[in-house]
Amino acid sequence: MLTLRAAFSGNNPRVAPLLDGTVTPAGFELEWETGDMGEMAARHLQENTSDVFEFSISDYLNIRSRADARWDWIALPIFCSKALLQLNTWVNVHSGITGPEELRGKRLAVGDYTMTAFLWFRAMLNRLYGVRSQDIAWYNGRVGEHSHSALLGVKDTPPQGVSITFLDRLEAANELLQSGQIDAAGATGLPIDTSTPHVQPLFPDRGNAFLKEFFDRVGFLPVNHTVLIQRRLIDDNPWLPEALYEAFERSKEEAYRRDPAARRVFPQRPGSQEHESAFGADPYLSGVAANRAMLSMACDQALSDGLMQKPVAVDDLFAPSLQGT
Repeated sequence: MLTLRAAFSGNNPRVAPLLDGTVTPAGFELEWETGDMGEMAARHLQENTSDVFEFSISDYLNIRSRADARWDWIALPIFCSKALLQLNTWVNVHSGITGPEELRGKRLAVGDYTMTAFLWFRAMLNRLYGVRSQDIAWYNGRVGEHSHSALLGVKDTPPQGVSITFLDRLEAANELLQSGQIDAAGATGLPIDTSTPHVQPLFPDRGNAFLKEFFDRVGFLPVNHTVLIQRRLIDDNPWLPEALYEAFERSKEEAYRRDPAARRVFPQRPGSQEHESAFGADPYLSGVAANRAMLSMACDQALSDGLMQKPVAVDDLFAPSLQGT
């Protein structure tokens, strides 16, 4: 029996039936590692010891646009999470920022310039308000071996025309925001101290209206992560991508059977219930066809952000046997 080392964040209800063994894959076994997604992704980039693993879409686009033998990975069109961290952005009360359209010309700290949530934030700002990645001064909050941007070479070769300052301490983003030396911050690696009078949320409604406006404009919600597999495993086991795809689909359906809230984008957020029906019966659709518009926009934004060195066709991102899904 083929045994695969699998790594996934442990708090996703749509994957839980696979993790707890309720759903059993056909033809192989999974040995699971769970933990913080950011930390595990940094380890994938450094050690590359997992066979199948959850990974950032934006970091994957960066890797796929260049030839690097260290990371010979291919994606499966499985999308079990939404990119929502950007909605938890905080602003200094003296910044003059009262809405996301006012981030033009401002200083914004994030965990990593490369992180998917802020690739989507840039896409959302551009589509809704015409604010480009080049219009914001970016501060990279993760440091050292924890920074995906550094591991992917963005620190050494920053995107042309984009201002990125790499902070040297995890505490720096919060300190700079509190003092007003930067204007906004979100998902910076360490939580922002929101108990002080110096900061307030960019989205008082936690982003409900902003996300709904974007959905109404483009017809989809931004997706955070996908599932990657070592290409060598497909070379030896060409049936494996379809078997994995089927296992993740069965896990999602079992999660929906267990708890209807697993279908929701904001399962516990007050004020979001009226939006949920607009997101469709299954907001976590798998497959290339159902996600082509989303993937095309992600590719376009990664090129605009300087995260891709050259265009990559959407179909080429995925294992050949699943390109027709």
